[in-house]
Amino acid sequence: MRADVEAKYKELTERPQQIIFSDIPADQRTEYIPSRSGQVFGGYGRDVYDAEDDDSDFTLTEELQSPISFNAPPTPPPTAQSSEVPDGPDAPKSTTPDGKTGAAAPQKPAAQTSGTANASAEAQPAKKTDEGAKASSPGDAAQKSPQDVSVDELLGIAVKDQAETRRRQREKIEESRRRRILMPCSCGAWMRVSEDQAGRIVRCRKCKKPFIVPEMRKKEKASKEESQSGPKVNVTWLENVRLHVITPTEVVLKPGSLEKTFVEVDAAFHESGLHLIQYAAPAKKSLFGKGGDGPPAVEQQKQEIRDHIQKTGAISNLPYGTLLSVTPDVSSKIRLIQPVAEAHDSMFAGVPVFGEGQIVLYLPVAAEENKQSFVSLPLSVYRTFAAELQKCLGVAIPAKENGVPDVEEHDTLTCHLSEVKIPAAKNIVYYKNDPGFDVELSGYVCGTCGIAITEEARARKKLGGGSAKGLPKAKCPKCTNKFGDQQVFKVTAKKSAESDEGEAETA
Repeated sequence: MRADVEAKYKELTERPQQIIFSDIPADQRTEYIPSRSGQVFGGYGRDVYDAEDDDSDFTLTEELQSPISFNAPPTPPPTAQSSEVPDGPDAPKSTTPDGKTGAAAPQKPAAQTSGTANASAEAQPAKKTDEGAKASSPGDAAQKSPQDVSVDELLGIAVKDQAETRRRQREKIEESRRRRILMPCSCGAWMRVSEDQAGRIVRCRKCKKPFIVPEMRKKEKASKEESQSGPKVNVTWLENVRLHVITPTEVVLKPGSLEKTFVEVDAAFHESGLHLIQYAAPAKKSLFGKGGDGPPAVEQQKQEIRDHIQKTGAISNLPYGTLLSVTPDVSSKIRLIQPVAEAHDSMFAGVPVFGEGQIVLYLPVAAEENKQSFVSLPLSVYRTFAAELQKCLGVAIPAKENGVPDVEEHDTLTCHLSEVKIPAAKNIVYYKNDPGFDVELSGYVCGTCGIAITEEARARKKLGGGSAKGLPKAKCPKCTNKFGDQQVFKVTAKKSAESDEGEAETA
C-alpha cells in the first residue's frame, strides 16, 4: 500500500466517533427505555440494567459495534518500465554540479525500435492530461484500476462506507429498544428485556439471580365507536317527566285537583319524534330478599332500554315498559293547556288543575277510550322540553304570550326603614316549587300602602315580634294598618342542570 494512502486511512479510522443527538418523534415516545447510566426510573431512584441471557448460546448485543473494514486496492508490483519516481525517503539521491545533494532526475525510457511504439509513448501523456481534467466520483473510482485511483477518491469511498454502516447500526439499535420493556427484579433493580427473550431465562446484572421472561403482548385499545355493535343513535333524554292520562269530563275544576294524578316517564327526543317511556313495575322481592320473576329495578330497566336503542338504532320493541310516541305527522296537534291568558280558550276554564306554576302540554298519543294524555312541567324542565320540541319536530309553544317567563326578571324596591334596595322577582309562582331555581326571601310588602321592608329592618324594629309570624297582624310603620303577609323573593337559577324533577342528557 502506498505510504500516503496508509497514513490517511489510519487518520480516518483512529479519529473518535462523533456523537449525534437528535429529537425523538412525538408519535414514537410511548415505550422508550431510560439510559443505562443510572437514570432514575419511575421515581424509584434505582438503576436500570440490561438482562443477561442465561442460555448456552451466545449472541452479540446491539451495543457491540463491529469495526469498520476497508479493503484498499492492492498496490501493483514495481516494473522496470515504470516511468513514475517514488516520493519519500527511499527516492534515489543525485549530486548537482555545485556539490549539493538532491533528488535524482527521472530516467528517460529506453529507446524503442519500432515507430508504432514511439507513437504510443507520445500519446500517453496526452491521455493522462485528459483524464485528469474530468471530475471523478466514488462510483467511477471503483471501476478504475488501482494505479488510476487518487487519495481523495479513496477517502470518499471510506467515508461513505462508514456513514452507511453507522446508519444501519443506529436503526437496528433503535428498533431493538422500541421492542424492549422494563421488568422489576427482586433485588429492586429494573431489567430491560426484549420480545425475542420471551420464555427464556435471563440473569439480573446486579444480583445475578435468574428469572424467566414472560410473554409480552400489547393491549389493543378499541375506539368507542368500534366497541359498539350497532349504529350510534343521537337521542336527548329528559328524565322524570310527569305524565297525566285522564278523562277530561271527570276533572274537578279546582286548583291542584290533578296535581298528584301522574306517573313518571322519561322523554326521548329523536329525529323520529317524541317518545315517552313508562317503565314497568319491578318484581317484588321474596321473603329472603331475592327478586322474583319479572322486570328488574327501574334503574336497570333504564340502562337496558338505552343499550337496546343504541344496539338496534331505533326506538322500538323495548324489552320493558310502555312506549308512547308523537310522530312528526301529528306533532302539530301539540298545544299549551296551562297557563292560558284567556279563560274562554282554556280546556279547564283557566283553573290551574295541574297545580300552580306548572306548564301543561297536550300530547296526541294513543290512549284508552275517552282519555287524553298531558305532561306537566316546572319552568326549568319546560324550557329544555320546548327547545327539544322545536329542534326535533319544529313545534313552537306560545308560552311567553300566555304569561310564562322566558328569563328571570326582578323589580327593585326600597326599604322604608333602612333605604336598602330590595329585589322582587316577577311571576314568583313559577319559581317557588321548581327545584331548578334558588328562591331567597328578600323582604316584605305592606298590603295596604305598599311599602317594603327587609328582614333585617323588621327584626331590628321587632315588627311582628321576634319572628315574622306576627307580621301579618302588626301595624304598618307608615299607614298603621295591618301589614299583611305579602313577601318578595330573589330568584337565581342553579348552576347544576340536574334536578329532582328532570334532567337533560344526550346519548
